[in-house]
Amino acid sequence: MQDSRSVGQVDPAEFRSVMGLFSTGVCIVSMGSADKKPSGITANSFVSVSLDPMLVCWSIQNSSSQFDAFAEANDFAISILGEDQQDIARRCASRGDTQLQADDFVWTGSGLPVVAGALGQIECRQWSVYPAGDHTMIFGEVTSLNAQHDLRPLGFFGGRFCRIVD
Repeated sequence: MQDSRSVGQVDPAEFRSVMGLFSTGVCIVSMGSADKKPSGITANSFVSVSLDPMLVCWSIQNSSSQFDAFAEANDFAISILGEDQQDIARRCASRGDTQLQADDFVWTGSGLPVVAGALGQIECRQWSVYPAGDHTMIFGEVTSLNAQHDLRPLGFFGGRFCRIVD
């Protein structure tokens, strides 16, 4: 068995390294402002939670420059990225201005921006918000779905984007 330590002895960098061994998909959480400018933030902390009601969850770092806007948003969208969408994932992962570019998104019928050409798009109404250490978990009730099943997903493993192959 590998070396195991008690929680008090775990180094945060080592924890991050071990968690990096869990491969995930990559998504952009987006919302529109009152002046119709979309904002997006890259997340791989996305998970389905419940079928009845249909709930999803993602988490945002409390120190994020966009924390207040996303934590208080009544509605938001999740765009599950395809393998050719690393550029937008990187832009929305950087600190500071993460305004989506005009050709990055399309507006849904309910007024939410979603990433154009994404593998899947999920519109949500905020369900609840819970503090969780240095992050906050945001739960959303699914109000609309769209999927393109013929695309390949963008993955994230070991701190880097990756391809997910069959």
